[in-house]
This record gives sequence, structure tokens and C-alpha cells, in this order.
Amino acid sequence: MQGAAGENVQWSSRAAFILAAIGSAVGLGNLWRFPYVAGENGGGAFVLFYVVCVIVIGLPVLVAELFIGRRGGMSAVGSVVKIAKAEGRSSWWSLQSWFGMIGSFVILTFYSVIAGWVLAYVVMIAGDLLASIGRDGLAGLQAGAFAGQTPQQVSAKLTDLLSDPGRMIFYHGLFMVLTVAIVARGVKGGIETAVTYLMPAFFVLLLVLVAYALISGDRAQGLDFLLGVRLGNTELPDGSMRYGLIHGLADGSVISAALGQAFFSIGLGSALMATYGAYMRADQDLPRSARLVGIADTGVGIVAGLAIFPIVFAMGLAPGSGPTLMFQTLPLAFYGMPVGGLFGMMFFVLAFFAAITSSIALLETSTKWVDEQTKADHRFKSAAIIGLAIFGIGILNALSQVPKEIDGVPNETFWNTWTPLGDFALFQGMVLMDFLSATTDIILPVAGFVTAVFAGWVVSTSTAREAIGFKSEKWFTRWRFLIRWVCPTGIFIVIVYSTIIAPFFLN
Repeated sequence: MQGAAGENVQWSSRAAFILAAIGSAVGLGNLWRFPYVAGENGGGAFVLFYVVCVIVIGLPVLVAELFIGRRGGMSAVGSVVKIAKAEGRSSWWSLQSWFGMIGSFVILTFYSVIAGWVLAYVVMIAGDLLASIGRDGLAGLQAGAFAGQTPQQVSAKLTDLLSDPGRMIFYHGLFMVLTVAIVARGVKGGIETAVTYLMPAFFVLLLVLVAYALISGDRAQGLDFLLGVRLGNTELPDGSMRYGLIHGLADGSVISAALGQAFFSIGLGSALMATYGAYMRADQDLPRSARLVGIADTGVGIVAGLAIFPIVFAMGLAPGSGPTLMFQTLPLAFYGMPVGGLFGMMFFVLAFFAAITSSIALLETSTKWVDEQTKADHRFKSAAIIGLAIFGIGILNALSQVPKEIDGVPNETFWNTWTPLGDFALFQGMVLMDFLSATTDIILPVAGFVTAVFAGWVVSTSTAREAIGFKSEKWFTRWRFLIRWVCPTGIFIVIVYSTIIAPFFLN
């Protein structure tokens, strides 16, 4: 299959696809979102529900998205249209991929802003570390992050960044330039090359940070919080509550959060796996590849928790501190620990690697579709135009995060006070960036639901069996049962709970 520029649009090897797919799945969802969501929802009990959601729902949907992409060999939208027509069904089924592609676009408008914060922290910690080395020589490496400053100053780094929209927009723009530059070079020259270097470096850094956390941090409490499962609720040293298994089963918000994390982290429903699947070779073992991606993504999330929670507990900080865990709680922890400056910088470099490998996948979904429509060599132009649109909306997202009060002085603007659809309970009090994030939390499961229905009920049994290539009929039968019954039912229940029951009846 030839691309618009005559490039052979297939991964050069199985390893290249695995690295690219893992890179697309492993992102800020693992390093930023997973730890704080786990912290808010009780640690071990949440992790158990998360793993079950990945196995029972995540992996079957991942297999479905990959086989749709490989079978169609086009963009996510084009592949669904092609398969639907081959099955004698309506091309309207492509709405599922439209939801996913739009979801990817929307996600990148705020994902790139958060990735910009990561870049800002890399620069801040690196600058502080170099200053320490310049002042004290190699002994400066032993200092904590932001040595010489007060804990209040360290904690205020995020507020200072949010209070400076120009700096936020600069780093957001820099991140988008890097993303566009990689995607514009195509599958082999851009995406493959990037992940070939970035993913091995990512895993090395992650293992180094885990070793540091387990040696320097509160290993026992961190491991117990992340992996220990209790029946009842318990109180943590900081006074916050750790939810147990009974609470998780009774409170649908925990299971809803677990499934939402599985979708966000693996990238399900966002059309990116179908897009990457279109570049898969026909002889590649699809079920095995899906398992590797799912295991790697889930493993990275848990391992990232091992790199974070021992450090958080060692400093007596709160594991359930929400989205600020990565940008306020962790810098405070690195501030108070020996060699914290060096390992703090390594952590944020790690987060940047994770962010960029996911962002190129999110941008590729739209770029491939545009290339498909133009039928010409417009990859650079397509990536640049889409990237510019994302950058523009990202500016508004950044402006919505500027504090309403800075140093006691009111700082209200249209963008940090505007709450789109704020009259609805589901989006009450949410400024633009929070609103778009909440919207994608709905879009991805809906797209995943339709994907499961399409793969399980629209695609014929013979087509699915041939396209996926399970090595045993037993495993195909199990997948077929899950994708037909368990996945749609589970996703539908969570959608109803999170969009209707929780906001309208439980608040």
C-alpha cells in the first residue's frame, strides 16, 4: 500500500509497531493521571478494578480497533466505511471513528498545554540543578530540587506558571512544534524514528526512578497503598481516607474512574489504535501485539505509581492531592530528598518522553484522514494546519487555567470564568479546559461502545476470525463473547452512571 508521497505505509518491523503502539498508549495518562486518580480512589482497590477493566473490556476493544485498522488499511474513518460496505451495512457506522478522531483532536488541545507545563518544569529544575553545581561543584548534585528556596516557594511554582499565560503558551507552542515536526516526516522518517529512541530511554529512566523511590522513599507504605487491597476504608497518616473494596463495589464512581482511566491510558475510542493498526503487516500476530501493548501500558501505570507513592509518603504528603500531584506534591517531595534535583529533572524528562510519543499518535489520526481526502503529498501541510488549530484552541485552554486571584489581587477574565454548559450538572463550574477534558471522558467510552457493537454485531464472524487471526478457536470464541456482550454492557452502564446518575442524583 503506497502513501500519498509514495512511502510504504507499513511499520518496518513488528518491533517498530509495538514501540509505536506502546508509545501512543504510554503517556501522561500513566505518569500524571493514573497516580492521582489512584490516589483519589483508594489505591489498591482502584488498581484492582483498573486491571479487571483492562482485561475484560480494554483488551477486547483494543483487538477490535487494531483489526478494524488493519482490515481497512485506511484512516480510522475510511477503514470503518470500507468494512461496513463489505458487510453490506451503512457507512454511518463511521460515526464511531468520527467521534474518536474528534476526541483525539480535542484531547491534544489540552494535553499539549499540560505537556507544556512538563517542559516548563524540566527547564526550571534543570536550571536550578545547574546553578547548584555551579555553586557547589559536583556536591550540588546531592541537593534537593530547588535548593535554597522555601517549601512555599516550591509549592507555588505551578501557581506562578499558571499566572504567566505567556510562558504557558510558549511551552504549549514549543511542544506542538515538536509534535508536528515528527508527524510531518511520516511513519518511517518521523514516528518510527522518534519512538525507536524515545521509548527505550523512557523505560530506562522509569526503572532508575523506581529504584530511587524504593531505596529513598517509604517503600512499605507506598507498596501497600498501591498494591494492597483492603475490604474496608482506612484513614491515612495525613488524615485522608483510603477506600476499600466494599466501598469500591458500592460506589460506582470508583469503577467508573477505573474504566475511564483504562480508555484514556490505552487510547481506546480515540481512533489512534485503528490508525496505527492500518500500518500493521498482514502476517503480524495481532492478538499477541494487543496483549503486549495492554500489558505494557498497564504495567507502566503501576510502575509509575511505584516511582511516585514511596516518595510522597516519605515526605508525609497526601497521595490523593488530585491533578496537582505531579506538579506540586512531587516537586515538594523532590525538594526534601537527597539528590532530589537530579531525580526530579529525570522524572519530568521521563514525563516529556511519554507525552510526545502519545501526542504524535493523537495528531496522526487527523493527519492520516486529511491525507486520505487530498490524495496528494500534503502530509507536512496537513500536520501543520491541524497542529495550528490545536495550538489556537490550546491557547484558550491555557488562558482558562490562569488563577482568578494572584497575590490577593482579583484577576478574573472572560476565559478563566467562562463555564461552557455550566448550567448542566455534568459540567457545573468547569472552565474551558476542564470542560473539554470532561467531554472527552464521555466521547471515548461512547466511541468504544460503538466500536464494540460494530466489531461484535456488524462484522461477520468469518471476517472477524480471518482479520484477527487468533491461533485457537477457543480464544476467538472468548473474544467474540466479550466484545458482543460484556464490553457493550459494561461500557453502557459506566456511561449512564457517570453522565446521568452521578451528576444529577448523587450531587
